[in-house]
Amino acid sequence: MTDDEDFIAQAFERVRREAQRRNGRVPDLNNKDAFRRTTPRTAGERGNGGSGVGDKRRRGRPTGPDGRYKPYVRSAEPLGSILNREIRSRGWGRDIAAGWVTSHWAELVGPKIAQHTKVEMIKDKKLFITCDSTAWATNLRMMQKQILQVIAEKVGPDIIAELRIYGPQAPSWRKGPLHVKGRGPRDTYG
Repeated sequence: MTDDEDFIAQAFERVRREAQRRNGRVPDLNNKDAFRRTTPRTAGERGNGGSGVGDKRRRGRPTGPDGRYKPYVRSAEPLGSILNREIRSRGWGRDIAAGWVTSHWAELVGPKIAQHTKVEMIKDKKLFITCDSTAWATNLRMMQKQILQVIAEKVGPDIIAELRIYGPQAPSWRKGPLHVKGRGPRDTYG
């Protein structure tokens, strides 16, 4: 063995040791069967010649017995379960349930009541509702217990614990975007 061959063998061993350190494994050079293909190479296969044998892996898309591509099947997790996991991990459950109550208000109370009421906001387990008239506000206050039960059935307990029901807003005498402060209370004695 010449010095050149010894130098090449030393360099090769250094490369193998470094690969062992980085990857944790290197191929066994004493096992000659590890480098042979189990099926003979056909004329249409790519390659640089050689012994005509190699590994069993096939590249490309798998085909059926008739030669057509098999459907691509992924074992992916369903989107719904991913979203549910994220909602739980980020603590968005209460906010999403509150949004559901707001968007499905007509479903919860019925179309007739929903036509005369409006959900303003949800804050600290309280649902703020405004009504078209004082009569509707009074009727809604009498139905408060049933509405809370329906909400608890649909979205779960402790999402909405209280209803704040208001009548219509008093008319404003302001007109336009600008206004001047009033002159204060008048003298009513005399």
